[in-house]
Amino acid sequence: MGAFKSKRVTLRDVAKAAGVAPATVSYVINNTPGQKLRPETRERVMQAVTDLGYIPDANARTMRGGKSFCAGVVINKDLAVPRFAQTLQGIQKGLDAAGYSLLLCTARRQADGPADYIRAYMERRIDGVIFLGKDNEGPDRTSLAAIRSKHIPLVVYDCQMKPGMYSSVDLDYEGGARFLVERVLEEHPRQLLYLRPDIAKAQEEERERGVREAMAEHPECQLSICTVPVTLENLESWDIRYSVGITDQGRDLTDRFVQTVRTAAQGLEPGDAVVSSWSTWTDLFRSFCPSQGLIFGELANNGETRFSPGLYLRLPNVEVGHTCADALLRLIEGKPAETRTLKLTDIIDAYPAPQT
Repeated sequence: MGAFKSKRVTLRDVAKAAGVAPATVSYVINNTPGQKLRPETRERVMQAVTDLGYIPDANARTMRGGKSFCAGVVINKDLAVPRFAQTLQGIQKGLDAAGYSLLLCTARRQADGPADYIRAYMERRIDGVIFLGKDNEGPDRTSLAAIRSKHIPLVVYDCQMKPGMYSSVDLDYEGGARFLVERVLEEHPRQLLYLRPDIAKAQEEERERGVREAMAEHPECQLSICTVPVTLENLESWDIRYSVGITDQGRDLTDRFVQTVRTAAQGLEPGDAVVSSWSTWTDLFRSFCPSQGLIFGELANNGETRFSPGLYLRLPNVEVGHTCADALLRLIEGKPAETRTLKLTDIIDAYPAPQT
């Protein structure tokens, strides 16, 4: 016997079951404004929808209304890393609250065709795009040209791109770094060791600038900067520990990290401070160098540090996702492009307040 195939329930089936015209069913399920229908009619239609298991045809809905009620998200990041998983969660919640679903897309292109997410827009499968690029890079030039010519609603996050016809969402890395280091300096360390990756990106330059700005107000505290051997080229080997554990390449990178930091930390004494650009680094520091009264701080933490540093700046990842979703929905509605920068002010403090 062949497999049983149930007949697809149509709008006309619902209309027949509810005893109304097909147009009335359409008005009810699409909540069409300006249509005066009795409450009992709406109730009868919705009961028929439930009883028959009717699911509206999304393609037909798109053709009628011009919208798919779906947003594309390009997130060329390792979702095992808490920061990016939390950001995606915020995007999903923000879109869901507006009745939108989410479609994960890639920036891959086939032959000479457009990128995957641009094709999805051209096929009317999505109404706009939120872009989180690899290595904090935005869309390539060819894709940006297509975005401009086709007026594709686009929001770029953490790409440090110049304002254009798209909206952007960024974090105030400089202000956040200054804010946290100022709090660390309230503990009166004589030396502060700053750990940063060997990555020449705007985000890292802004963080170091914020550290230096805070230190400039405290000449009595000596600043040392240690550039650890984490680069864009080996970043995947570092991040993969979140998903499959430490690989041979990751173990080698960790060994070099430890060796570099151990050398830089030789002159530290009780009461001095260690501040890292990334999360979990102070945990690693303490694994080979007992704290002995050192003050620890991190400029970026997503709640994944098992033994948290004394002070750390929590990144508002879920809020970032909500902000990206809101910015995209505004573009879809025809609102002008905008630039949003979120302040980093949420310091988790395990140290007692200084005595006055």
